[in-house]
Amino acid sequence: MAKKIVLILISLVLLCGTGLFIYGHNNLKPLATEEDGKDRPFTVLNGESTYAVLERLEDEQFLPNAFILKLYVRLFQPGVIKVGKYSLNPSLPPLEILSILMEGRQELIKVTIPEGLTGRQIAELLEEEGILKASDFISLLDSPALAKQLGLPETGLEGYLYPDTYYFQKDFPAEKVITHLTGTFFTTMEEVYPYYRELSRVKMKEKIILASIIEKEYRVPDEAPLIASVFYNRLDIGMPLQSCATVIYVITEELDKPHPDRIFERDLKLESPFNTYYNMALPPAPISNPGRTALEASFNPAQSDYLFFVVKDPARGTHHFTNNLTDHNSARRSYIDGFRSK
Repeated sequence: MAKKIVLILISLVLLCGTGLFIYGHNNLKPLATEEDGKDRPFTVLNGESTYAVLERLEDEQFLPNAFILKLYVRLFQPGVIKVGKYSLNPSLPPLEILSILMEGRQELIKVTIPEGLTGRQIAELLEEEGILKASDFISLLDSPALAKQLGLPETGLEGYLYPDTYYFQKDFPAEKVITHLTGTFFTTMEEVYPYYRELSRVKMKEKIILASIIEKEYRVPDEAPLIASVFYNRLDIGMPLQSCATVIYVITEELDKPHPDRIFERDLKLESPFNTYYNMALPPAPISNPGRTALEASFNPAQSDYLFFVVKDPARGTHHFTNNLTDHNSARRSYIDGFRSK
């Protein structure tokens, strides 16, 4: 009799175990097929418990059964689901969904940083996209410790925040964003000028400063190397660069005023080390973060004897280049006369 009872209990245990296995197996399958499943947003809120998140995943039809995942978490994978914004698909196996949330693989935000922005402007753009707080980013721009860690001049990160299209998580640490931008800068430099490591720190910095000015001066890419040649030729003979872009930098970044529609004679006399009308030398630091075209122009300028350039066609953004003041003034008058006749 006792043996019979034992056999019955064993049979019941086996049946329960088999039933539980089948139940669990069926409820760990994706809720939808790959054809029917679509990516949908899902946000894990601050302070929300793992079990509450799993229940909401079932309610919002991302997985078939929250109970099975609760049991799995309790027995095999204790941990915390990370707060954040995700993109989930019900065609994913429930354990894969759980893994995404526990690893914090959040939905990535696409952001395009245009050429020629300052670090402050990049910070504001990243804040608008919800990637970080602008103040966190700006506070690191002049950090000597971070600059040294990244292999940059200790004067700051301006000029080395490479403009490109990036994908970041929401509320991503500012230091990691900066590391990624500067890393892309060095990757680009390998293609633009593979010998940049052979340059002295001073020479490298000078070329980046010049690239940041070229970035703000050119509109037609083919003219960028010619504009670079003008600036290099001026530096060679001790002539001031007289770049309007540096004056605008003083107005907008140092004086914190709106971008001017035009520059007046009084603006050219603004006392600042960045004003290349007021000073003979290069600015002490870059005035923008240049893209590939400006970098290539600065490191590989055209060979010319040009010392001047002036707008020729404002609609197309082309310039008239000359090697003497007489021709330059003539070209300038032609532009002004043409402008007034319209």
